Amino acid sequence: MKRFDAPDLCWLSLNSNTNPLMLGRKQPSASEMEDICSEVLRRVRPRPADRKRLDRITSKLLKRVNQVCAQLKVPGRGVLVGSAARGTWLRQERDIDIFILLPEELPREELEKQGLAVARKVAGKRRKELFAEHPYVTTCVGGFEVDLVPCYDVADPKKIRSAVDRSPHHNAYIQRQMTPELADEVLLLKQFMTGVGAYGAELKVQGFSGYLCELLVLHHRSFRDVVTAASKWRPSTVIDPKGDYPDPGEARALFAKQPLIFIDPVDPNRNVAAAVSIQNFAIFVRACQDFLEEPDLRFFFPKPVCRLSARQMISLMKQRGTTLFCVVFKSPEVVPDILYPQLRKTERALITRLAGAGFDVLRSDVCSDGRSLILLELAIARLPRTRVHIGPPITVGAGNFIQKHLKRKFTGPFIDQAGRLAFEVERELVNARQVLERALIEQEAFGKHIKESLAKGYEIYEGKQIVRLCRDRKICEFVSEYLTRCLPWYR
Repeated sequence: MKRFDAPDLCWLSLNSNTNPLMLGRKQPSASEMEDICSEVLRRVRPRPADRKRLDRITSKLLKRVNQVCAQLKVPGRGVLVGSAARGTWLRQERDIDIFILLPEELPREELEKQGLAVARKVAGKRRKELFAEHPYVTTCVGGFEVDLVPCYDVADPKKIRSAVDRSPHHNAYIQRQMTPELADEVLLLKQFMTGVGAYGAELKVQGFSGYLCELLVLHHRSFRDVVTAASKWRPSTVIDPKGDYPDPGEARALFAKQPLIFIDPVDPNRNVAAAVSIQNFAIFVRACQDFLEEPDLRFFFPKPVCRLSARQMISLMKQRGTTLFCVVFKSPEVVPDILYPQLRKTERALITRLAGAGFDVLRSDVCSDGRSLILLELAIARLPRTRVHIGPPITVGAGNFIQKHLKRKFTGPFIDQAGRLAFEVERELVNARQVLERALIEQEAFGKHIKESLAKGYEIYEGKQIVRLCRDRKICEFVSEYLTRCLPWYR
């Protein structure tokens, strides 16, 4: 939800090494930093009882996967991957990833058929089937969300057949190097990322994955050293732990336009930080700079977004002097990693359509939770009926330009101050709502699943009508955060 409209402008301020809000503050002492880190670990490190519970559930699941593989005569086995396997999970995290490894010579169709058969039987009736690169099963066991994912048991991670095939190799790489002390440093970094709003590689967030956090700690050896290094990062920073690219320019060319490039030690053809947007890169760097100036628990545990009342929302909208539109429709039944890119694609298409009609979109955002919302904020919602239509310069023939516009002109033809032919003509659509309605009917450049959902119905809320949507708690939080937008540690 926290989006910069102009990353380049954001980066201009981020390039300054001195935060004006921190001027005059003394440099933090080592004991100050240690006290904060100790308190964070006290809150987020899993307790012995939490670990025992996780171990009990994962052992039971792995045993069940292997039993079902034997019963169904599927040549597979279960393996625990992710932070639960590596001891780097935050206390509040409730995710268990069980991969069902199958022979790499198996045809893709058989991988899905046999792997899903095992996953379905393990998960039982409470399962839900989802599709990312290929189908997988999710269920809930003992308060943990469990993903059962079929994948190939690939010997060489450079020869994977699907993206998930790398995960067991990532697991083995981290487990070989991780120690309890380094795991604590990972927990600090993950909680810091969570607090500043940059944690999570899913496409809804576009931030730092757990695996990337682990690699950063292994590379720099401590949370503090990660933060110190990151405070000096610039776009296109390259981190290459195994030296696969002696020339960093080669890595930048291969992973062009990516703000952070961390070469995967398991597969040098992959950037572990590919999901990180320029916005979240900038947020993290700024947070590191500010934290080093004044360490505080608020970076790890910021104040929550204040949910506004209907009266407060209406008052803020009035003060802003803009017009908000909100397109609302039922969310398509696809996983968030498919939904959010399509929502953002549709958002961009609407912005382009409004801009083409002469409407300036100041800011926008999307969210989804049962219902999907595309929020658009316009400088003005109604334009004059007259607009200037520019024709060719004197170096180019007028063709039928003059005859084409004579019938629907207000004034013209005339030559403007730049020496071009021009007419003042009637604008086809003067109201932003009309532009939105036409765009939603024509659906040009919309996401595929969004088109299907919009075809079943949608509503457009304008201005204070949006407040009616805020009876839903999550929508209220979304709109409240939009109207009070602020970096989390400054709340």
